Amino acid sequence: MVENKIKSVVILGSGNVATNLGVALHRKGISILQVYSRKQSNAVVLAERVNAQAISNLVDLREDAELYITALSDSAIPDVLSSLKPLGGMVIHTSGSTSMDVFNGLGIANYGVFYPFQTFSRAKQVDFSAVPICIEANSPENLTCIRNFGKVLSDNVIEMDSEKRKWLHLTGVFACNFSNHLLALVFKICEEKEIPFEIVKPLVVEMVNKAFIGNPTNFQTGPAVRNDVVTIQKHVKMLSEFNMDMADIYKMLSLSIQNLRVNGFHKE
Repeated sequence: MVENKIKSVVILGSGNVATNLGVALHRKGISILQVYSRKQSNAVVLAERVNAQAISNLVDLREDAELYITALSDSAIPDVLSSLKPLGGMVIHTSGSTSMDVFNGLGIANYGVFYPFQTFSRAKQVDFSAVPICIEANSPENLTCIRNFGKVLSDNVIEMDSEKRKWLHLTGVFACNFSNHLLALVFKICEEKEIPFEIVKPLVVEMVNKAFIGNPTNFQTGPAVRNDVVTIQKHVKMLSEFNMDMADIYKMLSLSIQNLRVNGFHKE
């Protein structure tokens, strides 16, 4: 068993990722020394769950932590990193779309990236054991340290550079955010037409299971891939009377399905 040398952590952030990481690390016996948030009340909520000190001013950061986890929105990361006082431990961020270059010129000696590829919310604690954690660091020694730290939570720790990680993050937007939005639209139809939303679940589960057998294109079904013009026009008419945005989404996705099936993927 590889030894994890990091025993003490400060978490910069109190949102979805920070909360899930903080709680998971706390349960694994990692000492969370502090939780920082610009809003003290937000810091307090997470700090109380992980037995940490809540702070809202970076001046109050302890300097003796072994690791500082910057779990913030992409837009906040540069400002917070540039505002850090000299620290003894390693500093990492958890962003998929932020390059490791964000650390350049800040005088931070040891740094890296710790990107858990999963969707997070405060309301539901994620089981990290199967979550892919993509890591990067500014030295082989730091990479090993982050890898061992990641294995405390997950059996799937992967080295990935900033360029690949940005593309992975983009796939997450399509696979998760857009898919969830489509289900939210389905929910609205079900709610309006008094259809139980749960009836859709077996269909979605079967679709996802088949998609990961191979190329999802090979398992595409529905009127678009069959070029069933009559049904497509009927659906568009129904949606046009229900919600024009949904009608436009339906037409756009149907065309995309047909183009991918006929022409395959190609760069514009």
